Amino acid sequence: MTSKSVVGTMLNSLLPISHLNQGKAAKIISSLGPDDVKIVIKNNEPMAAIIPISRFSELIEAEEALKEKNNG
Repeated sequence: MTSKSVVGTMLNSLLPISHLNQGKAAKIISSLGPDDVKIVIKNNEPMAAIIPISRFSELIEAEEALKEKNNG
């Protein structure tokens, strides 16, 4: 992936919180692909991320595996 496409991908992932306040949340969430991430921006700062539940589950499993590895 070129640096230009990385920047484009990052810019496309930014989501002003006002879009959620305008009743667009259902449309945004239903449009997420399996690898998509939306970064919610409030007052020009990233505040939250919207990710598909499958990706969230993968992250939780990876976190648990890492904890087990570090405690074992």
